[in-house]
Amino acid sequence: MQQIPIVLRVEDYKLEELLRYPERFANNKAGHKRKNDVNWRQMVQYAASHSVNDFYGLPAAARSSASIEASVEQWWTNRNYKFHSDEHFLQMKQTLKEQLTSFLLGGSCPQMPIIFYEQLTAYVEELDLEISQIFHLVAVDPDGGADDYIVQKLAVDVDEESLGLLFHMTSVFCMSAFEKLPTRIEVLSLLNGKKVVYVPDEESLESSYDYMYLIKSLLPEADVFKVNPGSSFQFVM
Repeated sequence: MQQIPIVLRVEDYKLEELLRYPERFANNKAGHKRKNDVNWRQMVQYAASHSVNDFYGLPAAARSSASIEASVEQWWTNRNYKFHSDEHFLQMKQTLKEQLTSFLLGGSCPQMPIIFYEQLTAYVEELDLEISQIFHLVAVDPDGGADDYIVQKLAVDVDEESLGLLFHMTSVFCMSAFEKLPTRIEVLSLLNGKKVVYVPDEESLESSYDYMYLIKSLLPEADVFKVNPGSSFQFVM
């Protein structure tokens, strides 16, 4: 019989939750999240992500502010009690419509992305770790060479911790999956319309590997971070 060690997989949204709410994983070893733990920021992000997917699933001629508004209405939550007030609930929906319209139709986002709203998984040999990440937009860099590309995320959370995770995780993932760093990683804020740009290089990539190695070492003993959960190892005949 052969022992197969547990393989760890980190997923972007679970890491974001771990960094923001570590007590949930400390108190719940299985790592299962209760439905009532979902907050308003996650609900806004959910509606935004699906609206981006809807937008790029349409023919170019059908992409309009009206189509964006319809998508937001379709994916918007009805749990207004998760927001600070009824006014906040309505304000966030209107803000989301306006920012998505500005980004998607105003030239910040590509007309023909290579990838849109797709979850990809890659094994990073240097870390002995699987990384799973949702990519909102990957597009050819119009200012670069034929194989240069940029990665964009339309995000609600743009605090320093969330941005650090995104930049480091994306750099490591892209190098492993595409064998080439993106020329830029851009985060478009859905709350204030600002754009944060990160330019990775070989030096920053080393820091990104160190960051992800540290993340791996700090992962709690929760099945939610295991590809083959249930025990510390598995037997194969």
